[in-house]
Amino acid sequence: MGLSTKRKLACFLPQVFKPEGTARVVRLGSDNKGGHVVAADAVASTRNLLSLGLAPNFDFEIDFAAMAPLKHLHGYDPAIDGEAIRRARRRALIPFFGSSAQRRRALARYRDYTALFADKGAGFAHHRQAVGLDEGMIGLDEAIAALQSEPGQTFIKCDIGGSEYDMLDVIIENNALLSGIALVLHHVPAHMQEIKVFLMAMREFMALDNMTADNIAGLDRDNVPMSVALSMSAKSSEDLQIPIAGATTRYQILNEPNDPGKIELEIFYVS
Repeated sequence: MGLSTKRKLACFLPQVFKPEGTARVVRLGSDNKGGHVVAADAVASTRNLLSLGLAPNFDFEIDFAAMAPLKHLHGYDPAIDGEAIRRARRRALIPFFGSSAQRRRALARYRDYTALFADKGAGFAHHRQAVGLDEGMIGLDEAIAALQSEPGQTFIKCDIGGSEYDMLDVIIENNALLSGIALVLHHVPAHMQEIKVFLMAMREFMALDNMTADNIAGLDRDNVPMSVALSMSAKSSEDLQIPIAGATTRYQILNEPNDPGKIELEIFYVS
C-alpha cells in the first residue's frame, strides 16, 4: 500500500518532475477532475487557447476565457456533439421529460457550450476532430498554425487519454509560440523515460509550475502514479507580474484530488 501522511498516500516521482514553486498560480476549472493549477501570468499573457479534449466539462475553458483577453479559442474533441447538446436542451424544456436534475444538467451544459463557442465570434470554435498522428486526425502543428499566433501567446491544454505522447515533440518544436501548457499524462510508468526527456527539454524554455497525481488512476506496484497533471509557463512571462486576484506561489494548496471520495496522493520526489 505504501506510506501514508495526513490521510494521504505517498507516491514517488523523479526529481525532474518537481515544480519550481516560484510562479504565482491560480486554479481554473472545476474543484476536482477537469481543473488545472496554472501560472497566472501565463494566462494573462495568452491570446490563443488550444484545448485538446473538452471532457468532462468546459469549466477550465470558461474560467480561462474570463481571465485572458483571448482572440481565439479552438477546442478539439470528437466526443462532444454540439447538436446533441442542443437537442438535449430542447428536451429539457419539456415539463416532466426526465428528472429535474437531468433537465438542469442539460440546460447548464447547453448554456456553457453556447457561451463558449456560439456567443464569442468566429475565433471561438469547437472542432469535432481529434488531434494526433492517425489517419483522419489533424496534426498538432496544423492546429497551432491555424491560430496564427505571435510568440508567447498560445496556451495548450491537453487531456486526450494517452495520445498526448504523440504531441510532445511538436510542443517542444513550437515552444517559442507558447505562453504555457497544461498536460495530463497517462500510463506514466510505461512512458517514464519519454516524459523525463520532454521535461528536461522544456525546462530550457519554461518553468514547471505544478504537478499532481491522479487518485482515480492510482499507483503501480512501485507507488509511481499511473497518471499525472502538470503545468508549465514561459520563463519570459515570469517577470510580468500582472495583478490577478487569488494568485499564490503556494501551488500545493490549490491542488485537489480528482475524486474527493478517494484517498489523496502526495508526491515525493526522489533521485
